[in-house]
Amino acid sequence: MIWWDPEYADAIAAFPAGRGDLSDPEMLALLRDPGPDPVPEPDVTWSTASVPNTAGDHDIRVRVYRPAQPHPSRPGYVLFHGGGLSFGHLNTEHRRCVALCRDTGAVGISVDFRMAPDHPPAVILDDGYSVLRHVTVHPEAYDVDPARLVLTGSSGGGMLTLALAQMARDRGDTAPALQLALYPNTDDRALPEHASRREGLPVIPEEAIRQVMTNLGPPAPYIVPNRTEDLAGLCPAVVIVGQNDPLRDEAVDYTWRMMRSGVPTELHVLPGLPHGFDVFVPDTEATRHADELAARAFRRWVSGA
Repeated sequence: MIWWDPEYADAIAAFPAGRGDLSDPEMLALLRDPGPDPVPEPDVTWSTASVPNTAGDHDIRVRVYRPAQPHPSRPGYVLFHGGGLSFGHLNTEHRRCVALCRDTGAVGISVDFRMAPDHPPAVILDDGYSVLRHVTVHPEAYDVDPARLVLTGSSGGGMLTLALAQMARDRGDTAPALQLALYPNTDDRALPEHASRREGLPVIPEEAIRQVMTNLGPPAPYIVPNRTEDLAGLCPAVVIVGQNDPLRDEAVDYTWRMMRSGVPTELHVLPGLPHGFDVFVPDTEATRHADELAARAFRRWVSGA
């Protein structure tokens, strides 16, 4: 018997059994449609900009969020939207971006990275890393302290967050202060110890996970965080996942691996919550709790207040 947070029980009961094939181009086109522009907020503003990729042959669109009351220590975050690195858009994480700015005083840069299967993992990783490096090298353009940058994202964006933290460690030309991942994909393998994939949990059943991982093609360096053997020396990490998320066990496994490698790490498993709980049913106590956990992570590791 699966226990659901009461604020989600009705929505889970009504959740459709199938979502279609997430490797189908027509389905991906529908899931990439951003819909209408977000409405203005009283205490956070945003604008679009572009950042050149490493090769200088592509401009990566970003949305820059600025709080009305910036924190004096000038923290910032670079955020990657969910969607298994195959779908989603800047509006997918708009609510989270506004909440982070409002709750922490940080400037946010939300990244419109290219996606699979149109582009291989190397391109996706380079888009994300190019934005991180640009903010690090040109902090004055965003009014942030490059020593107080957070990598963050959810689901596939959480996967990219963890992957880029590994790249930053190995390249040594940027040093994020924190990696903050919400219910991240971490593995392309259905390992025996990852039992939550086989518990029949909704939102992203095992077949959907397989489809988005297939979109990425054969495993490439960094893109699947749990395939990296050496996790020592990564920046501090905070991982948040719902207890009723098919990705729960692999996220917990990766988090424990970071802990055993000496990485300062916080893990929060929130009871009765599905994958994507804060997007699925945003106006809940659980979403407010997750927002506060993120704000506490900023205070503990980044803003120092």
